[in-house]
Amino acid sequence: MMVSRLFHSFRLLCIIKLKIPSYMKTIVCPVDFSDISENAANYAARIARDLDAEVILAHAQHVPVLDVHAPPSTVKDLMDQQQLENSKKLDDLASRIKSSIGGNIRIWQTFGLVVDMIREIQAESTIYLVVMGTKGATNAFDKWIGTTSSDVMQRCEIPMIIVPEGSVYIGWTKVGYATDFSMESDNAILDFQEVVKPFSSDLSIIHVSNKKINADEMLAVVRHFEPTANVDTIAGEDIAAELNEYVWENDLQLIALKRHKRSFINNLFHKSVSKQLAITSKMPVLIF
Repeated sequence: MMVSRLFHSFRLLCIIKLKIPSYMKTIVCPVDFSDISENAANYAARIARDLDAEVILAHAQHVPVLDVHAPPSTVKDLMDQQQLENSKKLDDLASRIKSSIGGNIRIWQTFGLVVDMIREIQAESTIYLVVMGTKGATNAFDKWIGTTSSDVMQRCEIPMIIVPEGSVYIGWTKVGYATDFSMESDNAILDFQEVVKPFSSDLSIIHVSNKKINADEMLAVVRHFEPTANVDTIAGEDIAAELNEYVWENDLQLIALKRHKRSFINNLFHKSVSKQLAITSKMPVLIF
């Protein structure tokens, strides 16, 4: 009887396993139909192809702004029309990506903010990565206020890849992780290790500081990786600038780091390295 029950349980497990789709990861790519966001969508689709994952092309729409005396029916009609137009744009984008890259792609649209839309999707699917394009900081105002993608990055709780304009995915054979030796950074290293594991990437661990580096701190980070990990320490004041230079000089295809949570007061007195890197990097940045 016991053997029979075990066999039945094993058979049931096999049946359930067969019903699970081949893709187990979901990559969300918010798009606004600009060339920059379409490039990010192509980047996301190529990652998904390597990971056998699905891509959700998602668009957050704004509620039409009308005169306060406009009847509710007018607002509804405009929202319905906007939805139809954007659905067609999403379908067209998905078709272009499928024909050039392939893969499993579906679309999503809602009214509201991008961050809220991502949370809405997260309630339905487990999101593996968010991939979002950025034009970077084009002037002093952009650098002060930040771009849309960097704003989403500051509020998003899911690992997010920010794709600069013109970036093309060619695989992640060489990647880097920037650490400040804090406990938060140390924990995120393990997450990064899982992300790049399928790519068998050559890894560089980078630390930028104007202070002397403690050997114990360095060992605490390196112990998570194979002995082949390259460890570089750089003396400098401008961390984002030093990391950007390192990425170019060492031909890295991806640089990752942990975003630290700070209070409003702390943000007034401390530069966010993740934000600075997100708006200045010429290579994709993965933020945990």
